[in-house]
Amino acid sequence: MTGSTETSEHHDLRLPTGRTVGEEIAGFNRFSRLMDSRFKLAGVPIGLDAIIGVVPVAGDAVTGAMGLYALGTSARLKLPITAHIHIVWNLIADAAIGAVPLVGDVFDVFFRSHRKNFRVVEKHLIKRARKHEAELAAELAKASNV
Repeated sequence: MTGSTETSEHHDLRLPTGRTVGEEIAGFNRFSRLMDSRFKLAGVPIGLDAIIGVVPVAGDAVTGAMGLYALGTSARLKLPITAHIHIVWNLIADAAIGAVPLVGDVFDVFFRSHRKNFRVVEKHLIKRARKHEAELAAELAKASNV
């Protein structure tokens, strides 16, 4: 399984909205897998980013634009500015190096910016859910001491 096996166990944590981490990022998870690791070529996971990126200029422009989905998700979830910066950095690196003929095509296969950005969003949501869980526990403890 490519991706976030160490954190997927936390997808059942509840966020302040009442939704779980997993519910909140399920669509982004599917998207990032499609873009970076949905298929296999000679046993190596590849995605649409690597396939579309083979088309000079236009391919990298299209996959770069598709990468904005991560930034939109981060903004929709009101993640901290550090998450936005991390996502933008991954997108810039993917677009800049990915645009180099041949080298960029190989880079796209292994860098997997969409999965990296998924993990950025996932990490911040798990942190938010844990904080929410701790706040609920503190409120419960306070209420039981009354």
